[in-house]
Amino acid sequence: MKPIKPVAAAFALLLLASAVMPAAAQDYPVECAQRDVQLVTQIEQIGEAQSVSGEIMFEAFMTVMRARRACAQGRVALGLALYDSIFRTSLVGQMRVR
Repeated sequence: MKPIKPVAAAFALLLLASAVMPAAAQDYPVECAQRDVQLVTQIEQIGEAQSVSGEIMFEAFMTVMRARRACAQGRVALGLALYDSIFRTSLVGQMRVR
């Protein structure tokens, strides 16, 4: 049996974190939710292509988590800036933010 690749582990954590979002998600800003879905979809596509190392994928995942936390705390501008930073720092050159 092959060991779990870092990318698979990062996605497992991402899925787990998505499922654990608080029930108060009804108060979650729409702008953040839209950006989250958009970027997580793009990150998943990059992960499936295995064009980026597991460490970089994990860094992107951690940035998504920080952005979610900021949005959940009502700091929408910071959350959106963190989402936007994913493709300017960790995943630079992999895909464009749409």
